[in-house]
Amino acid sequence: MLTKRSTRLLSIILTTGLFLFAGAVHSAEKAAAAPAAKAAAPADPVVDYETVNLVYGYIVMTRTREGMEEGEVEAVVFPHWFHRIRFRCKVCHEDTFVTNKGENIVDMDQISAGEKCGMCHDGSVAWDPLECENCHYYPMEQLDAEAAPPPEETNPANLLFAGRSGKMAGRGDRRKPSGNAFKWGGGWQPRAFSMAGLPKDKYGLVDWIKITKNGMLLPKGSIDPDNPLYESPIHYAFDPDGEEDIEDMVIKVKSKTISEVLFPHTLHTWWLNCKSCHPKRFVRTAGDTPMTMREMSKGKYCGECHGKVAFPLEDCEKCHNREKVAACKASDDCTFDD
Repeated sequence: MLTKRSTRLLSIILTTGLFLFAGAVHSAEKAAAAPAAKAAAPADPVVDYETVNLVYGYIVMTRTREGMEEGEVEAVVFPHWFHRIRFRCKVCHEDTFVTNKGENIVDMDQISAGEKCGMCHDGSVAWDPLECENCHYYPMEQLDAEAAPPPEETNPANLLFAGRSGKMAGRGDRRKPSGNAFKWGGGWQPRAFSMAGLPKDKYGLVDWIKITKNGMLLPKGSIDPDNPLYESPIHYAFDPDGEEDIEDMVIKVKSKTISEVLFPHTLHTWWLNCKSCHPKRFVRTAGDTPMTMREMSKGKYCGECHGKVAFPLEDCEKCHNREKVAACKASDDCTFDD
């Protein structure tokens, strides 16, 4: 028999249960009546590899990609600057490697036989070819992602900044880098650059001309110990009066407003073999090689190196540094032919 106290307690429990049940039914009805929720936006693709930063002058080598994938190794990164501080260009070009990117076929059979990279990477001059990850470390996934076409721009606010080609022509913001040279110089740099205190140009890139001038680095001119250039005891010296050397030449520009080009032939022959340039890229007769900046920007003529491993083409005054004479400025023909 229930007591008065038990009856009151039971009443409270039943009332509470009814309230909870009614609330659950109401929530269910409300959810059923509500419109279906929008599907969640697809998540950004997951990058399951560690991206690699490239510095100006790095070259990713993929000519033998099929073999790399069969060997389960990543693409090769060739640090051009790392080799340039040790050797002059003529050590490798053109006898061992031609300077056209993609034209050199390099495989492990050649390297193991002491050819191509194996001329130095034999365990004595440099590490042996068993140290795979020292060269093979650029993710194939990153390579494919960079080769994929960018998504089509649909934002009208951004389309306003597209040029005739449909590519972004800049945002008009002086607080941000303008041009690739500033982006390269302001981007990631090897720790060795800052620790070594190498001089930089106005873009923040290593100034190889200053390094060559002050003898800060003495890259070898040969890998043969019996060759006089092996020790490289003398660095290239500019004329103390600041004038051009006897082998340097002035290239005249067909413009009244743009300064002439002083081509430091002596400096180039200190770094390079003559056949790196002649006659494939430049005929030996002065004035017989028509050059334009448009062609250079496409990687021809001086653009074979400048804009890739030597200072970028954006640094106009590095080349256009000889003032025109007054007679030329006043004439209709600025070629000095007469």
